[in-house]
Amino acid sequence: MPLANVWLLVIISTFFWGTNFNAAQALAGEVAPLTAAAERFFIALVIFSAMRLYTGRAESQIGVGDMARMIPLGILGVFGFNYAFFTALHTTTALNGALIMALSPMVSTQLSVWMLGTRISRAQYAGMVFAFMGVALVVTAGHFTQLKVATGDFWMLLACLVWSLYSVGSKRFAPHIPSMQFARWTVSTGAISLMLAALLLENPLRDIPQLPVHSHVILLYMGVCGSVLAYIYWLKGVQQLGPDKSAIAFNLVPVFTLLASLVMGVIPGIFQIIGLLLVFVGVALFTGWRPKRKIPQ
Repeated sequence: MPLANVWLLVIISTFFWGTNFNAAQALAGEVAPLTAAAERFFIALVIFSAMRLYTGRAESQIGVGDMARMIPLGILGVFGFNYAFFTALHTTTALNGALIMALSPMVSTQLSVWMLGTRISRAQYAGMVFAFMGVALVVTAGHFTQLKVATGDFWMLLACLVWSLYSVGSKRFAPHIPSMQFARWTVSTGAISLMLAALLLENPLRDIPQLPVHSHVILLYMGVCGSVLAYIYWLKGVQQLGPDKSAIAFNLVPVFTLLASLVMGVIPGIFQIIGLLLVFVGVALFTGWRPKRKIPQ
């Protein structure tokens, strides 16, 4: 596949993830968190299962030990993340959520130091400081002396931590399992967990049939685009571009969230804009980007 097409797929995946925040916020007043997550991942589960039946390719043998690792990872990364994600967007903005989640590559790297023995450079530490300053400015609205973090921002911070643990845990406990096979197993485990939790704690059998059509359309978009296509496109990018170059594109997620918010008539506040700029500076330092210097002729 031409390099330009690979980059296009990666950018499309970040578009899907970025607009997922806007989509989830649009659902906040209409459907309970577990019910929304259960419908979204039921759709993803059906699609992943259909893809597996269609291809019919032989896959790696999954042993009991592999299952014992993937099931907790699926519950953590799919169930835990999505419950925190949908709960957060009841009481925070889509842009705040996207900015907080922009920390996930850096949080994952810090966790990798503890869990995988990864080393971090000084520039990366500096990048983390700038990025955390940006997010702190956003979630506190500039009131550093009177620290007040909105409930939704706290839930999104938890979602960021859970997702980072899932990402690092997959490298630590299941590096030998092919990525698509790992995704299908963990998505299936998380989807079943979400559906069971929704049945026990909410009333999805009553609420889902009563949802307006546009809510089902939004959840269909999140299930197909945000949970299946985005992951597949991202994997293709990682395979052909490498994880370092692909990680740079992840920084487009809050940009697409911001653009979608502007289209919907939501104007960001001054602290969100400054925080966004600080996050970008931090990410640039963290990923090793430097302005190119012209070589004297």
